[in-house]
Amino acid sequence: MNRVKYVVGFILLALSNQVFPQSIAVEPLSRGFFGSTPTFTMPYETSGAKLTIVVIMGYPGSFGVKAGDHFVRNTTARMMRDFAYRQKVKANIVILDSPFPLQDIAARSTGDHLSRIESVVRFYTEKFKVPVWLLGHSDGSISVAEYLNRSEETRRSIAGSILSAGRDETRVKEDWKVPTLVIHHEKDECQWTTFDGAKRYHAQIKEKNSMPTEFATVIGGFRSGPPCSTGFHMYDGAFEETLDLIEDFVNRHKSE
Repeated sequence: MNRVKYVVGFILLALSNQVFPQSIAVEPLSRGFFGSTPTFTMPYETSGAKLTIVVIMGYPGSFGVKAGDHFVRNTTARMMRDFAYRQKVKANIVILDSPFPLQDIAARSTGDHLSRIESVVRFYTEKFKVPVWLLGHSDGSISVAEYLNRSEETRRSIAGSILSAGRDETRVKEDWKVPTLVIHHEKDECQWTTFDGAKRYHAQIKEKNSMPTEFATVIGGFRSGPPCSTGFHMYDGAFEETLDLIEDFVNRHKSE
């Protein structure tokens, strides 16, 4: 039933925009370790959107998006795509696909990776003319945190951040100056993304961040396969609950 609902939602979203989403290659700001290979993105544009959420996915960070694609085969991408046709917060959703695997969390703090995030933020700020938020799921929480830790310029480039099922190693080093939501499933069974770990880094962010910093707990869903790629960690069976919590936070803080 849920799968049918998501498929119907995707079709309605595409029809409402009159075009099917199609991948867009964003050129990097500079030539990095992996050269000038573009960063492919999958945008889901919403009519009348007030903001854009750029989604940075977890391991391995690279899912093979290429020119002409209309779909990203990833659970987080599928869940966040559904956010684009919600009515309370009208938001464009952009899925960022790394052109190379991010197999170690250390790769999430490299200059090449962070510059690619910045290039995508700049590109879609200009394209859609609305503020950009960043959402990082699992290992993607490291990407978002390191982007915000990087410089005053990168902090000013976004309007909000969401850390979803994030890594225990997520750290804040600066006053991020953006509304920040930490969201986590209370039964997350992945050894690298514990509920207690999320509470700890939320407390650290709250102490340093001068803007609203909140914690949201997901309680529904079910256990399925491997604990770090399915089940509670991926909000299986709890997409609607998770999106409701994200939508509530964004709706309350989208203009701050």
